[in-house]
Amino acid sequence: MLEIGALIYGFCVKSVTALPDVEGRMWRMTYEKNGAELVWLERKDDVKTFVIAFKTLPEDDTGVAHILEHSVLSGSGKYPVKSPFDELRKSSLRVFMNAMTGRDRTYYPFSTRNNQDFLNLADVYLDAVFDPNVLRSPLAFKQEGWHYEINEATGNLSYNGVVYNEMKGVFADPERAASRDVLHYLYPDTVYGNDSGGKPEAIPNLTYEKFCAFYKKYYHPSNARIFLDGSVDLPSILEKLDGYLKRYARSDDAVVIPIQKPVSCRKQIKYPSSECERKTILVDAW
Repeated sequence: MLEIGALIYGFCVKSVTALPDVEGRMWRMTYEKNGAELVWLERKDDVKTFVIAFKTLPEDDTGVAHILEHSVLSGSGKYPVKSPFDELRKSSLRVFMNAMTGRDRTYYPFSTRNNQDFLNLADVYLDAVFDPNVLRSPLAFKQEGWHYEINEATGNLSYNGVVYNEMKGVFADPERAASRDVLHYLYPDTVYGNDSGGKPEAIPNLTYEKFCAFYKKYYHPSNARIFLDGSVDLPSILEKLDGYLKRYARSDDAVVIPIQKPVSCRKQIKYPSSECERKTILVDAW
């Protein structure tokens, strides 16, 4: 039975809290070597969930966090296939599997009912985030982020890329574009004023060198949060995590989000719209 202060595969148990509403307990642990934090929601649920997340703070609108999320899942040192996700879908018993970019974090979750599948998926995810092939070759960066394409008929250059095209679709919706502009003007001095998904006109400003520097700054265990939920085999998953986390010493680079000072502004912005859908959107935010 684990107790507060106990050490198991490099993790120290910091606290345990009873959660009667979910008929379970919440365990908080810290990996002593580098400070990676882990929370386990222990409860009787055969759907076992794993998430590893990193605080990723966009410094501009190039969508580097979003492009990185796509790129790290394009093969890794241990799993050098082009798309591990496609391979996993063929054989895994997963209930859920994805990756997502938030405004100040990037997270990689999956769920499955099978114990061995849980460990296999965790291994693929951990190898992807800690040893991605995109750091060895820019091919995934160009495919997922942006690259030039030549129109053979006209000879004209154009931009293309998975995230680039995805965000063109996002910003083609005036209401979604307006909601993103609201954050830009409400939080001009913080990361929330930048678009972590990437603005189409800014994405081509991202270089491979800046992309790699962003990864090295944020994808570190000291900046990681790990979440487990359900009836997981705790010793087995902690042993799996230890195999990756023990490679890293503690990083003292603090990732801090400043508080935004009060702002007041009134803006009129034009959005693309067809003639038959000409309309005005009024947004009041504070």
